[in-house]
Amino acid sequence: MSYLVIGVIVITVAFRVFVETLNYRHRNTSLPDNVKELYDEQKYASWMQYTMENFRLGIIKNGIFAVIWVSLFLSGFFGVLEQSVYNLTPFLTFQIVIFVWCCYVITLVINTPFAYYRTFVIEEKYGFNKTSKGLFFFDILKSLVLISLLGGAIVLGLASLFITFGDRLVVLLAISYGAIIVGTLLVFMLNGVFIRAFNKLKPIEDGSLKLKINELAKRLGFSIKRIYVMDASKRSTKLNAFFTGLGKTREVVLYDTLIAKLTEEEILAVLAHELGHATHKDSWKLLLRQDFLFAVYVLLFGVILGVEAFFTGFGLSGIHYGFAMVLLLFLIEPVDIFLGILMNHLSRVAEYQADAFAKKHTASVSMQSALRKLTVENFSNLTPHPLYQLLYYSHPTISHRLAALEKEQL
Repeated sequence: MSYLVIGVIVITVAFRVFVETLNYRHRNTSLPDNVKELYDEQKYASWMQYTMENFRLGIIKNGIFAVIWVSLFLSGFFGVLEQSVYNLTPFLTFQIVIFVWCCYVITLVINTPFAYYRTFVIEEKYGFNKTSKGLFFFDILKSLVLISLLGGAIVLGLASLFITFGDRLVVLLAISYGAIIVGTLLVFMLNGVFIRAFNKLKPIEDGSLKLKINELAKRLGFSIKRIYVMDASKRSTKLNAFFTGLGKTREVVLYDTLIAKLTEEEILAVLAHELGHATHKDSWKLLLRQDFLFAVYVLLFGVILGVEAFFTGFGLSGIHYGFAMVLLLFLIEPVDIFLGILMNHLSRVAEYQADAFAKKHTASVSMQSALRKLTVENFSNLTPHPLYQLLYYSHPTISHRLAALEKEQL
């Protein structure tokens, strides 16, 4: 079984590199007519260089990540970790939590240098980065604390279920699935809390934009509880806006960079797009799709727990719930790739519908100009490879979105 796991890791990484390479080579494809004028010659040359540098970094990261984890698997490291954690505490639940936390820290240590390079070399070079080094590491520290507390609590709960129902695998999986669904819903509902943990939000100043947002929401049957401006510029120049909350009562969060770069009519078009998602209940549909994915994950997890060779083959003493979680993260990669085709397709359909909603309730020209500005400011790829779009794009390309809006206008 150890060779199966190693084979999955190697093949998955090789496939991702292959698709990334296809996408990279596709960058020189002729631009669609409706986006030819988005970048001037100098801007487009910068985008090509930006794409190349991110591609190289991604390939190096994927390669190093695979080499380190394969080395850890083959070296018997996890058997040593199991014994070390066993010596720390006699309580099995805490042994599992500590084991999983150590694996998370390994991933964090691997990812941090690449995140640092991307932020302070690539993003800095092309004018996107506004993050200080102190803020960068403080964000990592906050993430570590939050994930340790919240993730630790979740793993502790699941580990307790494993100890209680470990001899009844079907019952264990059913209860675990229910706990995951409840946890996912709580995270969704507490999204605003997590946003405030990393960002400062201040109420938007009184003025025409605030009035127009409230009027738009009222006209579409929504009540805006509060409108905030988020200090996104302290980290990046990129633009965004979103809603938080459930039902017909919402809070609006606007990036300060969005307010600086878009006109009021363009901002209204972007918000109408988001209200389109709310009208079509896309967030709930997304949750249902995630629940389906979780069901697949739980079934795969059950398969892992049912085969002792998955554990003894890597030097562990027997079935280990924490190590099963680690294996799951690698073995779901092929599942994610292929199920992602369907999930991303459904997401792209929802984006077209939200664009059409925004076009219906605001000015189509404002929606199109907003999309163009968002594309340029965020350095979006104008010519992604079709296979790359199929596998990884949750949003249609800018060319396809503009074509759909222009077609409806005709």
